[in-house]
Amino acid sequence: MGLKLLFICTGNTCRSPIAEGLARDLFGDEVQVSSAGIEAWTGENASPHALEVLAEHNIDLSEHRARKIREELMSEADWVIPMTRSQAEGLKRLFPKHAHKLRCLGDWGERKRDVQDPWGGSLISYRQTAQEIRELLGILKEQLNV
Repeated sequence: MGLKLLFICTGNTCRSPIAEGLARDLFGDEVQVSSAGIEAWTGENASPHALEVLAEHNIDLSEHRARKIREELMSEADWVIPMTRSQAEGLKRLFPKHAHKLRCLGDWGERKRDVQDPWGGSLISYRQTAQEIRELLGILKEQLNV
């Protein structure tokens, strides 16, 4: 397996697991995909709405358990892809030697944007977030030529 992508959000229960599941589906075995959270409570399940939205795409992430970002994960990844610029800045402060690997998911295309957190929102807001992530992953795949 070649390229290794690590998706990052705050708690590793909503956006980054959605990105992980959708990216696995999109990239298949060509790319190794994982996720973590800056303030994750290790072992926590993905949000029920996140699991439901992924299930609507025939993606089962029921075994997902949140994990906190750490040096080892940063070292192993080729690209570390946070959901927001503030997360990217926080990661640069925590892991300065890996700053060159950081690029927000919304920064791969022409229109730079943060992926908003659906945490605590309705199933509709999770669907909107998943749709946005799916679109951004398409741009990412195109940019990476995989």
